[in-house]
Amino acid sequence: MIRNGFTLVELIVVMAIIGILLGVSAPLINSYMKDARLREGVRNLKADLELAKIRAVRENASVAITFDTTNERYTIFVDDGAGGGTADDWAINGGETEIKTVDLPDDVDMYEVTFGGSPRVRFRGVGLPNAAGHCYMRNPNNMYMGLVTSLLGLTTLQQSSDTGATWQDME
Repeated sequence: MIRNGFTLVELIVVMAIIGILLGVSAPLINSYMKDARLREGVRNLKADLELAKIRAVRENASVAITFDTTNERYTIFVDDGAGGGTADDWAINGGETEIKTVDLPDDVDMYEVTFGGSPRVRFRGVGLPNAAGHCYMRNPNNMYMGLVTSLLGLTTLQQSSDTGATWQDME
């Protein structure tokens, strides 16, 4: 007699093996995803700094980026006083154009931002920032990444292997 299919014992053993593999791999996948979200957040911020610089040159206007470390977000806007607003006041008012607001993922902590002593930077119409500075982020896995912007507007990605005490360029 030829049998087709599996016995109940064989199915239970296969299901148990699959369950064990999922139980072992799930924390690893979760940890990997947290690291990937941190890398994505830092790289997106670098791209957004470049966007602000390009918009400042294209519109020959000040484009500001303000950072809110409490709510883990940053906002990019044209700070030109359009529509009755006040130019270069670090606030969106009047008819000034908000380019974008970015909320970082829940497990990304933007813990230190300083550009010339404040959590904001402005690109002038020539594409240069008003101050050099940095933005540092971390995740629950104690992975530290950030970026540094020079007075020439060059932005470099960095990482730290010792909880943010020393930083090395990634590029």
